Amino acid sequence: MAISSHKIIVIILVVFWAIYNFTATNEESLYYDNGQIKRSGQLENSLNEGLWNWYYENGQIQLSGNFIQGEREGIWSSYSADGVLLTTSEYVNNKINGKHIEYDINGSIKEEHIYNEDVLLKRIKY
Repeated sequence: MAISSHKIIVIILVVFWAIYNFTATNEESLYYDNGQIKRSGQLENSLNEGLWNWYYENGQIQLSGNFIQGEREGIWSSYSADGVLLTTSEYVNNKINGKHIEYDINGSIKEEHIYNEDVLLKRIKY
């Protein structure tokens, strides 16, 4: 099964957005022009640590996940601007290991991907 070019573009954009936004460098970059927070989390030795959240300009959570010494760990979730769960991914040592699940607007599983060390092993459509 081939992945559509639209999905590939969306995945690439989300990855670049996440990389660009993972590290808070100054106080100004933490807020939108309307005063709404862009992201929240703790830094330890200049590395992201613990729970981090990224927000849309309307205040809804966009992305949420944990870091251990600057690397993604555990379940990461992404949401639409109106608060609907879009995806969940399991991370170990900053790589997707386990399930990456895509949900429809009703919260039902749309697709499930199984990864090992960021390598796609299996894709299941529902």
